[in-house]
Amino acid sequence: MNLTPEESFELCLLKARDLMGPEQFNSWLSNASFNSYSNGVFTISLDSHIRVNFVTHNYKHNIEELLREITGDKNISVHFTDEPVTLSLGKVTSSPEQQLFSNYLHPDYVFERFVQGPNNRLAYAASFSVAQELGHSSTNPLFIYGGVGLGKTHLVQAIAHEIKNNHPDKYFYCISSEDFTNGYIKALISPNTKIGGKSFKAVEKFKDSIRNCHCLIVDDIQFLAGKDETQNIFFHIFNDLYLQGKQIVLTSDRPPHEIEPLEERLVSRFQSGMVVDIKPPVLETRIAIFNLLLRGKNIFLDEKVKMYIVETVKANVRQLEGVFNVIAANNKFNNIPLTMENVKEIISDYFGSFSVMRNPASITSAVGEAFNINPELLKGKKRKREILIPRQLSMYLIREMTDLSLEDIGVFFGRDHSTVLNAIKRVTSMLETDSAFKRKYNDIRGSLVN
Repeated sequence: MNLTPEESFELCLLKARDLMGPEQFNSWLSNASFNSYSNGVFTISLDSHIRVNFVTHNYKHNIEELLREITGDKNISVHFTDEPVTLSLGKVTSSPEQQLFSNYLHPDYVFERFVQGPNNRLAYAASFSVAQELGHSSTNPLFIYGGVGLGKTHLVQAIAHEIKNNHPDKYFYCISSEDFTNGYIKALISPNTKIGGKSFKAVEKFKDSIRNCHCLIVDDIQFLAGKDETQNIFFHIFNDLYLQGKQIVLTSDRPPHEIEPLEERLVSRFQSGMVVDIKPPVLETRIAIFNLLLRGKNIFLDEKVKMYIVETVKANVRQLEGVFNVIAANNKFNNIPLTMENVKEIISDYFGSFSVMRNPASITSAVGEAFNINPELLKGKKRKREILIPRQLSMYLIREMTDLSLEDIGVFFGRDHSTVLNAIKRVTSMLETDSAFKRKYNDIRGSLVN
């Protein structure tokens, strides 16, 4: 079977799942994507520097062996990167920053391929508005928050695509907060740089490289929490850009007031424009997303099979895409008919030891059973210790095991987000000091993931 490099990569992922087991694969490689192939080297993109380091040290040899087996080339090697799939730049602009950061955009992360629904429509509208009119006061800064895999990165990269394609005189600076921190640290320890006979501090050069853009996009801004010096430098860069009418776009897994510890002045700045959230996709949105994926691979599925998939895989878009990729690969490389029975087995294997039915109701039910309490009491108003502690543990587990925000958890229990936050802090403290409580927590969590 003659396969393209991308097809070889897809088959490699399928074999890697069997080799690693679903739990490890889902943790480290489920979001891997083919980046490029050149001179016997497969470049594979992962979504964070942490994953790149872990996979390189623990699975690089296995992936190389699988690709050598698939391609028949014993000299194949693999390089992992946290840079998304590269684009051809087309027309070269006069801005070196534009040329540099254009390379970091995923080609599919454009507005045209973003499926709208009631869970994300406001975030889409705000992002599209920003791309049309940079620096407008009502949407500057634009702060988008939501759980993993819901489309935050898609939207901010769509903004960057729009700037690149429709505003050739402007350029953007797109960076993760982790890379921002690393860049700042590198600048701190770098010697001064001489340009044209003048001496410039490396930190000033770092700041200027960002301040000269027309749109700053920072992904996962929550990782600035606890980094006091980095927060300080970011605050000054933010202010400089804002006062010049430059656009700022930030993403996070939580709203500004829930990022802790974060300087109050930054929280205030983040809240001063438009704050929008993205929730997990509703059924209609999941159907539309799945139909788009099916059309892209020219795959036909029986309507009942398709509905089973979209009704089962609910957590986020990334999870739905992951399930689709495994189904498509099994059909293509293993010639597995996409019957209901086979699809159920594929989905079961995909999630492995993790239950796809993990939700607030099942978690409170498990906690209630462990403490011999009616789960409905956990949503009530009684504050007796025998009910209060299980209720707080339920809140902690829901925050840990689902993509729900503090506000959403509060709604489920009929309380506000500050009550949920206090519950999480108390449970965190108890897990560190109470060994019996920690054993109970481990037992409950184990029952939910096995």
